[in-house]
Amino acid sequence: MREPAFIWRLLTGPELTDVYLNEMRRDFPAGELKPLSMILNSEADGTAHTWGVFDGDTLAAYLLMVRPEGCRMSQLDYFAVVPAYRAHGIGAQLLAQLPAHEDTAEAILIEAEMPEKAEDAAMAVRRLGFYARCGAWDTHYTEHLFDAWFRILVLDCPGCAPLAPETAVEALTDCYRRTISPTQWQKHVQFFAPDGSVCG
Repeated sequence: MREPAFIWRLLTGPELTDVYLNEMRRDFPAGELKPLSMILNSEADGTAHTWGVFDGDTLAAYLLMVRPEGCRMSQLDYFAVVPAYRAHGIGAQLLAQLPAHEDTAEAILIEAEMPEKAEDAAMAVRRLGFYARCGAWDTHYTEHLFDAWFRILVLDCPGCAPLAPETAVEALTDCYRRTISPTQWQKHVQFFAPDGSVCG
């Protein structure tokens, strides 16, 4: 494969709808996917944005980010390279470039599905390995979110001081408190410390 000259740009609502229907439903387990309406509403109210990475006019990857106004960190909500561009190291290259595009963030927060709770354990293991190879570190905190279980990882941004695990979890908690209702929070979100105790 030739070395593409990738172009990053924010997706429009119709483009994001197309990505959801044709890419995300293939790339992520049904239990891990937010409803399309929730994603579009978050984009419309400015709490989220989606990067499309293009090779010319062809979509090569997409990265859905959550960052409500006032949050110090950006949350990587969904990230995938489309099948035709996989197995060439492009995912790692793009993840390394992400902090430059989220240029005011102090860190990138990542939720990676826990293999022992995942519908596709092998895929979850591969994702964890990929993030680790790209420099993301495990806070050893976990999260139960809308019936899915995640480990909380952090990708440090150049020029910013490394976060303490507790600070990363507090930032993720702050992000969710700004984006979902108190009722949803009580019913659907729990964070767990490394010793198994509930936190946040």
